[in-house]
Parts: sequence; C-alpha cells; structure tokens
Amino acid sequence: MSHKRLSDFVYRHFIEQVKDYAIYMLNPDGTVASWNEGAHRAKGYSSDEIVGQHYGIFYSEQDRNAGLPLRNLQLALDHGQYEGEGWRYRKDGSRFWAHVVVDPIYDDEGIHLGFAKITRDISEQKEINDKISWMARYDALTGLPNRVEFFSFVEQLLNNSEYQRIAVCTIDLDKFKDINDIEGHHVGDQLLQRVAAQTLKILGKDEMVARFGGDEFVAVKGYNSRLEARAFTSRLYACFSGLQKFATTEFTVSASMGVAVYPDDATDIKKLLSNSDLAMYRAKQATDVKICWYEKDMDEETRYRNMLAGDIRKGIKEGQFFLHYQEKRAIKDKEISGYEALLRWNHPRLGSISPDIFIPIAEESGAIVPLGYWVISTVCQEAMEKGINKKISINISPVQLRHPNFIERVRTLLQRSTYPMSLLEFEVTETAFIINKQLTFNVLHQFQKMGISIALDDFGTGYSSLSTLREFQFDVIKLDKSFLNNVEKSYEARSFVRAIISLGNSIHTPLIAEGVETVEQLRILEEEGCSEIQGFLFGKPTDIDHL
Repeated sequence: MSHKRLSDFVYRHFIEQVKDYAIYMLNPDGTVASWNEGAHRAKGYSSDEIVGQHYGIFYSEQDRNAGLPLRNLQLALDHGQYEGEGWRYRKDGSRFWAHVVVDPIYDDEGIHLGFAKITRDISEQKEINDKISWMARYDALTGLPNRVEFFSFVEQLLNNSEYQRIAVCTIDLDKFKDINDIEGHHVGDQLLQRVAAQTLKILGKDEMVARFGGDEFVAVKGYNSRLEARAFTSRLYACFSGLQKFATTEFTVSASMGVAVYPDDATDIKKLLSNSDLAMYRAKQATDVKICWYEKDMDEETRYRNMLAGDIRKGIKEGQFFLHYQEKRAIKDKEISGYEALLRWNHPRLGSISPDIFIPIAEESGAIVPLGYWVISTVCQEAMEKGINKKISINISPVQLRHPNFIERVRTLLQRSTYPMSLLEFEVTETAFIINKQLTFNVLHQFQKMGISIALDDFGTGYSSLSTLREFQFDVIKLDKSFLNNVEKSYEARSFVRAIISLGNSIHTPLIAEGVETVEQLRILEEEGCSEIQGFLFGKPTDIDHL
C-alpha cells in the first residue's frame, strides 16, 4: 500500500470513528455521500438509511420550503465556507440546536466534488445562553421585564407616531418593609409574584409593567385620550390593592402610584421616571389620593439634590467621608480572600446618608471624580498603615472611566502611595459599557496592564450581555445578591445561579456571590461550584481598625 493510500485510509478511518461530531460528505446536489459514527449518534440514521438522501431531511419543513438547505450550500460556494447555527432534526423527530460548518471540496483541477459538513450539538450551551439572555431582560422573581427591557419598550413607543402622549407610572407597595419584617420574606416574595401576575392579566396593546427591584414597579402606556390613561392607571392600581390571603396569614395591601406624561412633563425617559417618582412620593404622603399625577411644584426634590451635590464637594475637603470594608471569603476553606471598600458619608446636618442616595447625585454632578480619587488614595493609605496584604476592591463609576486623564491620575496616585497594584481590584457594573463600550474596554485594559484586577460587578441585573464577556476578559465576575433571593426554596432561582456559575467556569473566570446571609445559601453555592462569597453571614462592613 502506497504512503498516500495509507494516509487516506487512516484519515477516513479516523473520521468514521469520531463520535462527538457529525462529520459527513455531501454530493454537489446536497445528497449524503458518507456518514460517520458521530453523525449516527447525533441524528439517529444509520449509514445505509441516509446515504443517497438529500441533507435537507435534517431541516424543518418550514426551512425546507424556504429553501434554506440549498441556500446554505450556495453560501458555502460563494464565500468558501458556511458557518451557522439552527435547529436540526433527528430520525425520531426530536430536534437539537446545531453549530454547522460546510466547506466546498474541489479536486486538483478545481472541479467541485461536493461538500464536507461538520455538525455539533450545542443544545446545552444554547440553553445556558438563552437563560442568561432572559435574565438580562427579565426579573427572576416575578418574570416581569426589568429596567433594560422597559427602556427598550419605551424607546419603541417614543418612536411610534401613533400616540400623542405616553404615561409613565411608578408604583410602590405601601408598608412592604413591614410585611417582610412581620410576615417573613417568603410571604413578601409571594406577594410580589401575585401582583406581578395580576398586572400581566390586565395589559393591553402597547402597555407594559416592569419591576426595577424590591417593591418598585414601573408601567408605561401610549395613548391619545386622557380617559385611556386614567382607565389604565385604575386597572393597574387594582392589581396592587385589596385583601391577600396566604397559608398562615391574610392582610390588606395598598400601593402608591405616581404618573408623569410625555411630552407634557418631560421629553426624556429618565426625567419622566424622576417626575413619576416625585408624584409617587406625594401619593405616599397623602391620605385620600393614592394615584398622583406629576405637577411642576414637585421639583423641590431637585433643589434638595442640588444642595447635596454641593455638600459632597464640601464634604471631601472637610473629611466627612470615610470607608468601611467587607470581607470576601474563599468557599473552600472559608479563609478571608480579600475585602471590598465601601464609601460612607456622615453629613454634619443630615447625619448618615445612604450611598444609594449620594452616589447617583455625585455621578450626575461630576463630584464622583474627586470623590473617587479620594477613595483610591485612602484605601492605599489605610491598607499600608495596617499592613493589609489581601486584595482590596474599589467600585469605579462609569463617569470616572470616561473622565479625561483618569488612567494617568490613578497611576500617579498609586506610584506616590507605593501600594502594590497587584493588591487592587476595580469593580465596574454593566452600565459602564452602555455609552462607549470600546473606550471602557481600552481603559480597563490599561489598568490590567498595570497589574490591577478588573471585576464585573452586579452581573445579571441590568445590561448583561454575553458579548461583553466575550469581548473583555474580566478577572472576576460578581453575582448580584438578588439572585440569592429564595434560592433555598425555588428550583428556578437555583437554576439561574447554576447557569451563571457554569458560565463563569466555562470561561475560566472566578465568580464571587454577593449578599450571602444564610448557611443554606452558602451550602447551595458550594454545591454549585462557586469559588468565593461576600455577605453578612461572615460579618457586616466595618472600619479598617476592626478588620
């Protein structure tokens, strides 16, 4: 046997025995010419059954009628290769999601002999991707759209000339915290699920209800008549009020609703939401009105925010800000693996102000930039003084990342402090990639070159995108604490956690679970393969002297 014939024999024998991939040849007309063991396993046909039949048999009837099989072969001829994904069907009628590569084959004279086709079953990966894609747009607890999906829907309405006005409603359950504290979080979660299910039943064309978090719901409706808008808000309010009966308790719930109208009250969606929030808080304060429409005099809130913006800059100079640190622990041995620095503000007149209040104001006013430099400098100084040799993570705002000379200012600060850059980690949320993804990638790459780790914070809560994980190699992914809600009792909640951990493992990126508060949550995370945790289970944030 000649060397060439021996090589051809060995190669053919190898292809025929491959079991993980369906590898087979097609004649120029698309009929099957050869069939390997992987194809038999993937599609159920034996070689005797399938050779000679047209490969379109693996497509759905709808795809065949649309000419998809022949079109894909033509694409392979036109471009030198066809690569794609889609549903393919087995002999028994079941289907799988396939990744397909088709290469045209030519002889030495350039005569077309047929096609080489490789098919791989990637159904499991598609299921994970679909689940994470769904989680990026919908709320895990209620199934309602989240902030991202809501904004996308509103944008479509704004571009639709069918409507003269758009009503944006903010709805907040009254005394929901008391319900959670008295009846327990499981009852609170059931209540949220019930009202969400009720809203889905009453929605009509171009109407949406979304959950932004906690007991905060937001709705939108396009309309031409004021009566339409009032009818919608009445239907909506009924979903959030009335007697609720549970296995061991019953109580009456009510809600406060604020409404702002485009273009009368604002022409920007964020301003509309802000105005509907103002109206909702007015409804909370009222005793006789639970649906409140925005009015101009509600802008007192704006003046308050402007006052705080000025106080932030003053507070930096006067030393009103300080840092607390929260431990991160390795699941394997429960040893401390690092800390997260958390910013706090003790206002001289208003007392302690929540970061949820002052951070957005600092971002809007630009004060986050000097405040951010202060945080980086203080972390390095305190860690050096106390001899902390664990990695410390610092939250970085999208505003900071877009600020000119941010990289050089940080580099200068760190060189002056002599604190090891390898012990620093910058946490960024998914919102950092909305405005200019490439610019953000470039900035983060520069920090990685300096030795600073980059963590993707609050993964899965806002603008999650698998493409972001493909385009940038994060050092750490942080699973948002909201995914641990009810994870002890809900199979669906646990499956979401499993999917994200599986994703992290598949791209070789460590994952930290935030908000771990119970031993049962810890056990579940350990079973699912999470590597690190952070939360009140091991203690609340504290100052550097008490670490």
